[in-house]
Amino acid sequence: MKANIKIEFPSAGATYCNNVFGVYEYDEYPGSSVLAGQSRRTWLGEYETLEEARAEYPNAVYNDCGSGFQPVNVSRIAPDWFDESYAGERWDDDY
Repeated sequence: MKANIKIEFPSAGATYCNNVFGVYEYDEYPGSSVLAGQSRRTWLGEYETLEEARAEYPNAVYNDCGSGFQPVNVSRIAPDWFDESYAGERWDDDY
């Protein structure tokens, strides 16, 4: 069972905002990710009513403060483990 599940209204992200109840899991990106250690929010579903969302996710907490969406932040500086010679990739800080 997923641990940190929240129900939010509206269901919103970087490219969408729907007037329904969104269900999201909150955790951190794993160490293998370029976003390692940062907060991760994973969409699990959308429901017309709070009751429908609670029926599907009975242990979820209802966040009545709106969407918990936060944009991700990729560092302009490569992490210590990054090696440009591996797979021909490079860390481009020109964005």
